[in-house]
Amino acid sequence: MTSERLHFLALSSSFATGSASNGSLSGSNFIIEWLKPSVFKQNPVIKAKAAILTSTKDTASMLVRSILLENFGFKETDQCLSGNPVFMKNDVALVTLDVPLIHAEGIDEMLDVSLIVATSKHVSEKGIRALLTHPVGNWGPDTSQGGMAFKVSRTSCAALTTSLMTLYEESSSLRGWSVGLEVTHHGPFSTKPMIFVEFGGPENELNNVDAAEVVAAAAVAAIERPKLLEPAIGFGGGHYAPLFTRLVLSGEYSFGHMIPKYAFPVTKEVMLQAFEMTIEKPEVAVIDWKGIPSADRQALQSMLEEFGKKVVKKK
Repeated sequence: MTSERLHFLALSSSFATGSASNGSLSGSNFIIEWLKPSVFKQNPVIKAKAAILTSTKDTASMLVRSILLENFGFKETDQCLSGNPVFMKNDVALVTLDVPLIHAEGIDEMLDVSLIVATSKHVSEKGIRALLTHPVGNWGPDTSQGGMAFKVSRTSCAALTTSLMTLYEESSSLRGWSVGLEVTHHGPFSTKPMIFVEFGGPENELNNVDAAEVVAAAAVAAIERPKLLEPAIGFGGGHYAPLFTRLVLSGEYSFGHMIPKYAFPVTKEVMLQAFEMTIEKPEVAVIDWKGIPSADRQALQSMLEEFGKKVVKKK
């Protein structure tokens, strides 16, 4: 386990157990995370500017991989990860894993990179076809979809903005597909900046080549042509973050982590992570005012002002 990961987990534990002042690491939260296994311990570290992740357990992800290999000039190297060859282009590694990407715990220890872009399927219970991008992490205790309880991964406003704008621009010929941000959710936990870029909805759309091509283009653009608006953290609204999506596409803000309505109430420590684990260190908090439970509005605003953040209310 890297010193960076150990340091982060130790600090997180001290917040959770109230032991920051005496340096104690005896909290049960720390012990649980310490024992959480990495599935990549026996693999060599891959060094590159950035990495695009794909998974053999994900039909949509492997379709994106095929398109990246066919159309984007990635070349095979003599390196392997999880027994799969690593491909490279312009110092960007294309990596294939044999585990679902949301459960790829420890992948950040295997990649010496400044950004990780995971390409995956999107599953919609309502069968809505969508092209989406989002940061990674869990605002609450549920880790059934990977990651760690009450911890979010590092992320990048610029990468999220660029991937969203590219999804929007490249999908003009795809009829009946929605494009947007999703709020922060699922795993894996990563100390390296990470985003997911996804397509899907109904099961039969996971083989849609046109949608996979859009995701491939967005993944590459997020790495090679990052665009940054005013960095912000988003609060409130639903899972698909329509307000935050609109604010990015209209050129107003670049969002890092986003905390949805269903995650409230949140503690100060968890809220601080949203800012600290976004690499651009936003000083602005954009609140979807109608998308916050009325009982939580004043407490949220007070905490943000206590942190010295600029509060912007949007409807």
